[in-house]
Amino acid sequence: MGELPLRSRRLHLAAVVGALAPLDVVLVGPALPAVAEAFGVSSGRAGLVITAYAVPGIVAAPLVGRLADRVGRRPVVVVSTLLFGVFGVAVAAVPTDAFLVVLGLRTAQGAVGGSILASLALTLAGDYFDGPTRNAAVGYVSAAITVSVAVLPAVGGALAAVSWRAVFLAYGASVVVAAVAAVALPEPAAAEGGDLPALSEFREAVALDRALGVYGLGFVGYALFFGGLLTATPFLLSGEFGLTSGRVGALLTGASLVGAVVALGNGRLARSRTSVGLLLLSFPAYGVGLALAGGGPALPTLAAGLVVFSVGHGLLQPSFAAAVAELGPPRARGALMSLRTCVILAAQAVGPLAFTTPARFVGGTRVLLAVGAALALAVAGAGWTTRRARA
Repeated sequence: MGELPLRSRRLHLAAVVGALAPLDVVLVGPALPAVAEAFGVSSGRAGLVITAYAVPGIVAAPLVGRLADRVGRRPVVVVSTLLFGVFGVAVAAVPTDAFLVVLGLRTAQGAVGGSILASLALTLAGDYFDGPTRNAAVGYVSAAITVSVAVLPAVGGALAAVSWRAVFLAYGASVVVAAVAAVALPEPAAAEGGDLPALSEFREAVALDRALGVYGLGFVGYALFFGGLLTATPFLLSGEFGLTSGRVGALLTGASLVGAVVALGNGRLARSRTSVGLLLLSFPAYGVGLALAGGGPALPTLAAGLVVFSVGHGLLQPSFAAAVAELGPPRARGALMSLRTCVILAAQAVGPLAFTTPARFVGGTRVLLAVGAALALAVAGAGWTTRRARA
């Protein structure tokens, strides 16, 4: 195992860039009830604040990755980080009778930030170091992203308790990081490899049925995360239990920290199980967690459900990345990982709408959480049945 180069400023800067990525949804999720109230829109329309952000990234992610290969990492990282912050801060200045402007700014922001920044940060860590040290550096950046995911709900909730505008002003941190990166981030040596393999060669190198299974599991898992945990739950906690945005964020953070611990221990778990096996293990936890969150009449039961759900997400995050990396040879890995980013962004777009828009027609948020629980358990059952049939 390579020694972690903790004295490397470029490694720490890459980690900071990666830690900005969860500002996209994790920071904003606890503030959605406050946004809905301020603009006078339904929970379904408020969920579009997340969906509008996610959709453009589905197309932009692979394009930004290729641009970074062509013109260099530093200019793409600096410009993406800067625009991510500028568009985010601009939302704070939008009048409360101009909700469509908010969606427009979030769409522009989504074309340059979020999962794209995370991918760029991980790419930098891989570029700067070699051998076992590279593994340690990538793990360090991944840990920074994981901790950010765990902490930001509390930050978003606390800021929303002051004002929904304060949440979006927090994107100013991205502008500061862009300025520092423009001065202090060195351009890595040219990335190894070359053009992506031809489509026919790619099909030969990657088993299509296995790839569809892995990406499908990742999509469903992240849709349950973005829709169930980060969108539906804040509305349930606010509407039925009367919790303030600050308390909602603190509760989500407490649960997410458990998931962060599980994610950081994924390497040990992987010694006895395959990446796909760990990926499937996340779904029973998702199912039980959503069932408790949606069916529990008391707040402690709902909180326990969030913790169980977060254990599942702690299993899913690194296992999904590892399973994607194992789908094909190194020459195809760049394309495979770009597609992973697109899948996560698609889940960001679909999940919030699925857990908010139908609420008025099916009997409320609790019913949708119950449906999500059933879906997660069904996916787990189907996955294990398929694996046994192939064994």
